[in-house]
Amino acid sequence: MKRIIVFVLSLAFTGSLLIAQDTRINLVAPKNPRVMGMGGSFVAMSEGYASFFGNPADFASKKGELTLSEVSTWLYMPLTQENIDNVGLLAESMQSEDSDPLVALAPLTGVITTNGLGVGMSSGLGWVGKGLAFGVMAGADSYVYGKTLLGATGTLDMQGMAVIGLGIPIKLFGIDFAFGGSLRPYLRTITPVGVTDVMAMMGGSEDGGEPVFNPLTKVGFGLAADLGLRVSISDYLAAGLAIRDITTKQRFVENDFLVVLDALSLGKLPEDKDGVVPPDSEVVPNITAGVSFKPIPVPLRKLLDLNLTAEIQDPITAIQDKKSFMNTLHAGVEAQLLSGLVSVRGGVNRGWLSVGAGIDLLFLETNVAIFTEELGKRPGDRPRSGVSMDFVIRF
Repeated sequence: MKRIIVFVLSLAFTGSLLIAQDTRINLVAPKNPRVMGMGGSFVAMSEGYASFFGNPADFASKKGELTLSEVSTWLYMPLTQENIDNVGLLAESMQSEDSDPLVALAPLTGVITTNGLGVGMSSGLGWVGKGLAFGVMAGADSYVYGKTLLGATGTLDMQGMAVIGLGIPIKLFGIDFAFGGSLRPYLRTITPVGVTDVMAMMGGSEDGGEPVFNPLTKVGFGLAADLGLRVSISDYLAAGLAIRDITTKQRFVENDFLVVLDALSLGKLPEDKDGVVPPDSEVVPNITAGVSFKPIPVPLRKLLDLNLTAEIQDPITAIQDKKSFMNTLHAGVEAQLLSGLVSVRGGVNRGWLSVGAGIDLLFLETNVAIFTEELGKRPGDRPRSGVSMDFVIRF
């Protein structure tokens, strides 16, 4: 059992392979199952708590929403019977104190070298609506991938942040406009690690004591601004625009992981280990534009409501990295039954299909999604499949 716990913690500290890591903030946004179930398309048209990671224009909503607890968790692994069986074999192997870490991981070699393997978690709370928004969130994303088991690498990416924002509704010529903006102080750490680090932790230290996880870690504090606009042309059609990560250059220092933790526990950033602060990194704003169409007449929506969305996300990075235009496209549909008591979802995420469902019982809500997303330049280059789930207490 002890080794199983160590392995899970190891994955949590084996972060995601981040595209253009030196030039992007790469916000640790949760794999929200409502968003992922709709093909990742619920960003520019996001509502409530999701607008902290999407469009701040929803801060102007006439309806206020208090989220006391939002916990999202996700697993990067195709949910096939073979993979589930292999995870079971891994758990059995790790129950033995004499098990070899390499042998224990061997059943998952196929997953790591094709899809990649990882876990993530995010939690937070906050208020959104009636012209005001504020909240605090923290999250970590983990993912290892490589052409071979021993060659699999990744980074730990963790982030804590606070958000305070304002929203203003304006009606002109019968059209409803909503403007929103927020300031977002954040603290971010990035720790490059590999599967060899995970195996070392699983096997323990040479003297038989607890394994020591202490790689070099980048840590930096920043302040970003987010802006959003939403135009509701009618009860049936709306459009949104979100511009996120508007900030100055990002500055990091680098030191041993344990030194970073000690410094942060004292409320300060550590000194750079080599005494030379790395050069600042440029930050490119993240732009998302989308539309939403609700074809069901308003009087019938308590029984059945349909929401069709389509978005273009992050075109600047796509152009810089010479990605396919398909890599920016997201589309989805959500059907809500009985005033949202039950929801079913489907979508297309950069050429890959996704599905999801949810239940909303008074102030308790839970959602799940099975998704595939593209990490390469064109659909089919580097697909990554997984499952996402959340548990929410909301009023």
